[in-house]
Amino acid sequence: MKLKTNYGMVVSGHKEATKAGIKILKTGGNAIDAAIATATTLAVAIPNMNGLGGDSIALWYDAKKNKITVINGSGKSPSKASKKYFNSKGLKKIPRRGPLSISVPGVVHAWETALKKYGKKNLKKVLESAINLAEKGIVVDKYLKTFFESKVYRNLIKNNKNLSDIFGYSKNFKIGTKIKQKNLAKTLRILSKKGSKSFYKGKLSNIIVEDISKQGSIITSDDFKNHSTLIQKPISTTYLNKKIYVAPPNSQGLALISLCNLFKIIKNNNDKTNLSDYLKNKKTAFKYRDLYCVDPSISKINHKIINNPKKNYLEEISGDTSTLVVVDKQGNAVSWVQSLFEEFGSAVVSPRTGVILHNRLYLEKISGNYNNFLRSNKRPFHTLCPSIVLDQKKLDLTIATPGDHGQPQTIFQILNYIYKNRIPLQKAIDLPRVRHNNGNKVLAEKGFNKKFHIDKKKFSIKVYKKKNRIFGGVTAIKINSNKTLSKGADKRRNCY
Repeated sequence: MKLKTNYGMVVSGHKEATKAGIKILKTGGNAIDAAIATATTLAVAIPNMNGLGGDSIALWYDAKKNKITVINGSGKSPSKASKKYFNSKGLKKIPRRGPLSISVPGVVHAWETALKKYGKKNLKKVLESAINLAEKGIVVDKYLKTFFESKVYRNLIKNNKNLSDIFGYSKNFKIGTKIKQKNLAKTLRILSKKGSKSFYKGKLSNIIVEDISKQGSIITSDDFKNHSTLIQKPISTTYLNKKIYVAPPNSQGLALISLCNLFKIIKNNNDKTNLSDYLKNKKTAFKYRDLYCVDPSISKINHKIINNPKKNYLEEISGDTSTLVVVDKQGNAVSWVQSLFEEFGSAVVSPRTGVILHNRLYLEKISGNYNNFLRSNKRPFHTLCPSIVLDQKKLDLTIATPGDHGQPQTIFQILNYIYKNRIPLQKAIDLPRVRHNNGNKVLAEKGFNKKFHIDKKKFSIKVYKKKNRIFGGVTAIKINSNKTLSKGADKRRNCY
């Protein structure tokens, strides 16, 4: 999935997407141009993980200005969404799938916003590869065959014929055959001519809203019209003598920042880390996350927890993703993450446009005693966690991973492998990882105990004998001391 040229480097979760990005770099595009070409092609190449009906969050590093900017392409909850509405339907929580799990898709607007603000190319130019792939068809490889023949896909198409109309039924998928997405190709062509305005305020938005309303969605045309991409300042901390940058709320980047800061204060923080310390700090970091990682208009971060985690400022509080990273010859860089949240998101399709809508609203609680609960016109909590690392105010690493709640954990472990243990990028990505979801249950890959001291009496540990996709799928580019580039891609996932 990784290619290098004299024009820069692109690493993504699919070879066709990587080729698209490289093509743009070769024709004079910068890192943003290449990132959007890669991202739009990923939306076609891996349709179960990301698409036009999803969201994105990205970091853009401008080498000339030595400045990092956040491009927040997450959409808001429907204007009709409320506790009262869901309760009237007899629902105590938001459904995991289906029309009521949909929030406004933001990725299309983010693509064009990024290009207009920071790129050299227009949307028409960077969409060429994506359109071509949608028309000619994506090749069924081992990964797609396994997914389309899986129980997950079978269950999804039981209640959604529109999915099976596009991708087929869950049987007899032959490696090498092609799946064409004709209506999606038409949609992409409209975007290439008329821009994202058509998707949010034009014919496309009207069609999408009409299609999904018939299936029970409460999203309106006004919800689409009122969408905008947020341009934000990142949040950061210094860890292992490096400056770590992430997106602010509603991204869960705060969890990564908190993890870094909490580990600063551990005594005897040597090459081997006690798992008890890791889990304690992880749990605390994620409580910070759950308290503050909400819509930026609502979130009021207590910066004391970022700058001085030694003190207790904490209140007790009772999916699938595609990634890419780019560095161009000028030293500009992008870490881009986009997602439908879970496989095929809501499983709701706008059949006339070929757009599959995400299920990001599912993460919202209908009610609660803290910030992260359902409100209308609110950007939901996001698991997306793109990251960039600077060394002495110079670009050192751009990195991203899928893995929902595991994203901050994966990136934190790799940062330690690279900067504490002095391990080369690809080897650091290949090394075993640990993941914690809840309680004292720990998921780990074989060999993890070489890096962690573990008391098996305290923890319930499930060890995976082989590398497993649950631990993420990292894409990364590191700038070496001699100014060459090192690429890293994760063997845990064939496509991501």
